[in-house]
Amino acid sequence: MNSFGRIFRVSIFGESHGESVGIVIDGCPAGLSLTEEDLLPDLERRKGGKQKGTTPRQEADYPIFKSGLFNGKTTGFPITIFFENKNTRSEDYQKQRSIPRPGHADWVAHQKFGGHEDYRGGGHFSARLTTGLVAAGAIAKKLMQHLTPNPSPKERGTAQSAAPGYITNTTADWINLKDFARQNRHNPTQAEEQLWQAVRNRQIDGYKFRRQHPIAGFIPDFVCLEKKLIIEIDGGYHNEEEQVKYDAARSEWLKEHKYHLLRFTNEQVLKDIASVLKNISKGLKERNTFQISESDSPSPEERELEGEVKESRITVNAAVTEIGGEKDLEKGLQNAIDAKDSVGGIVECRVNGLPVGLGEPYFDSLESSLAHIVFAIPAVRGIEFGTGFAAAKMFGSEHNDAIENMEGKTRTNHAGGIVGGISNGNELVFRIAIKPTSSTPKSQNSLNWDTGKTEDFSVKGRHDLCVALRAPVILEAATAVTLVDFLLLAQQIKPVIV
Repeated sequence: MNSFGRIFRVSIFGESHGESVGIVIDGCPAGLSLTEEDLLPDLERRKGGKQKGTTPRQEADYPIFKSGLFNGKTTGFPITIFFENKNTRSEDYQKQRSIPRPGHADWVAHQKFGGHEDYRGGGHFSARLTTGLVAAGAIAKKLMQHLTPNPSPKERGTAQSAAPGYITNTTADWINLKDFARQNRHNPTQAEEQLWQAVRNRQIDGYKFRRQHPIAGFIPDFVCLEKKLIIEIDGGYHNEEEQVKYDAARSEWLKEHKYHLLRFTNEQVLKDIASVLKNISKGLKERNTFQISESDSPSPEERELEGEVKESRITVNAAVTEIGGEKDLEKGLQNAIDAKDSVGGIVECRVNGLPVGLGEPYFDSLESSLAHIVFAIPAVRGIEFGTGFAAAKMFGSEHNDAIENMEGKTRTNHAGGIVGGISNGNELVFRIAIKPTSSTPKSQNSLNWDTGKTEDFSVKGRHDLCVALRAPVILEAATAVTLVDFLLLAQQIKPVIV
């Protein structure tokens, strides 16, 4: 009803002219640094009276946190945010109560709720309630900067993987191992660092080595995937009885997958690295070459596995692209002003940095969920992804997006970044159609439900000439809320932010 989402779940409340509007956000991970100031830039973009063609009604829209924050961080429990309504003129709506406004929810709300609805300013149907949605969107955008990369099947691997250099088990295993590996890379021993400087960048016979690369349920110090050669630098604890048994069992398991393991002590590396490198070179020459692609230009995933921390960043940006059918926004707006009427527009949203695999077909496909929340934004009349309705005029060979590489990059993007209801790693592109503001100053003829007859009237009050002008930040928020829900579902954002 008034809630959306499965894990990151938002519930809106309030009325346009009531005491307040607001939102409850459940499922937000704990530990996210959050202050009122984090929400203000997007809330400022949503305000009326800030640009030509928007309502003169202005509210402070300062977020009041009532729960879910402690010591400047989210607690993991529901976040409740209030926004006070202080600049209301309810008498404007009492005067026109007899005539339900065409294009508004006045008539249907009256029928559905038996006349008990709050009709002032549209009540619960007002775009005023998007204030809370924008706040939730600002939090969602911040959460998206804390991604745990979701490994591809190749990266997470299985024992039956076509790429035998990648053998862990499940996605969760890979994530846990990768995080531990990152810690190891940040805290190398002196011997590990010295050997890394000697083998990195293909310095040993032109072969590529990786440092702390998760393989087969453990994290070797160094590995050459092309030769399936693992190098371990052992500390004194490897002489302990239990560790000796573990090392032997691990070595046997690796042999089943055609890995060979060379062991050196810290002392050997520090005191005689030349001999160590000679033995590594010999080990490489004795090994077969396996069918594993090792690019000279490592992918972002490869760079991360080698110790370079990759910044996972998703950006969500929306903008008005047309007003009243005009690409020249000023011209489209002026046409409405001259006609003393309202006007609609097109808003386009673009998302970059989105990982592959978000979406749960059939009924929770990425498009389905985005369309679901988008149509909860007042005044939305249509949505299209990628080429959209223009695809109906194209040939299949023209519309199909040819895949260019193993990352899934496509030559064109007619699909708009979603195929089969699942994100494909390309830019997510979609557009929404915003109808002309229903509260137009132009005289209209409609029903007076007190007399049962139609009559001429005009809408009084403070309204947007073009509601599309304030829609971009609302669309960004709706998109971010949806994407964060999918990212949490895919375990790409952890339940605790560190």
